[in-house]
Amino acid sequence: MPRKVKVAVLGCGSIAQHCHLPGYAKNRFAEVVAVADPVTARLDEVKRQFPVGRTYADWRKLLATEELDAVSICTPNYLHAPMALAALKRGLHVFCEKPMTISVKEADAVRRAARSASLRAGTTFMVGFTHRFLKGNIWAKKLLDAGGIGEPFMLRVRFAHGGPYPGWAKDDWFYSPREAGGGALLDMGIHAMDLARFYIGEAASVSAELKTLRKPIRVDDNAILILTFKGKKALGYIEVGWTSRPGFSGAEIYGDEGTILVDYIGGLRVLRGRTLPSGKVELRWQRPPVKVTEGGWAVEADHFINCIRTGRAPKTGVEDGYQAVRISCAAYESARRGRRVNL
Repeated sequence: MPRKVKVAVLGCGSIAQHCHLPGYAKNRFAEVVAVADPVTARLDEVKRQFPVGRTYADWRKLLATEELDAVSICTPNYLHAPMALAALKRGLHVFCEKPMTISVKEADAVRRAARSASLRAGTTFMVGFTHRFLKGNIWAKKLLDAGGIGEPFMLRVRFAHGGPYPGWAKDDWFYSPREAGGGALLDMGIHAMDLARFYIGEAASVSAELKTLRKPIRVDDNAILILTFKGKKALGYIEVGWTSRPGFSGAEIYGDEGTILVDYIGGLRVLRGRTLPSGKVELRWQRPPVKVTEGGWAVEADHFINCIRTGRAPKTGVEDGYQAVRISCAAYESARRGRRVNL
């Protein structure tokens, strides 16, 4: 049997406990040899749930001590860049949660380091854009690329819920400007920006409105973005929020010959139609037998380990992480200046 990939998980909060650690535990080619978190309660939680090897309060000590192949970075956003750079310097494979960094300068440094490490040692760098691994989005992208709805001209993505804390997150670092780097836009909008690139292409400009409408926090709890795309006659509309009751979540793609609705609650729907010589319009809805939200967290760790073992490039690599940070930072700039920002 091939040697197992020795992994360390840096940060033991909710994303580690819901995605990374269970993913590695189920993969026969992965072994979590160590974890790090400064909060003792987090270390105790993961020790009770998963085979995690040794525990550290200091991630730097872990990297200096352990013999590793790879790391998962599951910490507050401001630590992503220093952790990624330290791991890449050691020649380790990296699975970094989104956002890859909280500034374009950091994102560029990580991108350059990842490219250098890949050329030097064949390392893998993957960013945790979960929505790219959902079956609904994968299916819709294949249909779009096959010309199934003609040329797309409008994209809408909406991701909104009640907020990460209290509830899902283990503490309130998401609401700290220093630790998070931004609010709902950087947390949920980063996924939407990545999907916009996935479906349509590279962004050319962004206009944004960011507001703190309901929560007593120092970062945005709602955001709206409008994107244009390079070389495309298309617009993108993104809406994200931390104050929403249940409602539509997913993506709508409108093309010259049809519509794709990737509805995370209502399922996948495709509208196709044509105009008859008489002028009558014939439309038909289809419901492909695809479970829209199947995949995601359940398959990300497997994909990362498989990329390490085969040398294949991950679906969501360092360039994807870099471009999403560029769009998000331009959106914050747009909101501050009150005007559109070109990319």
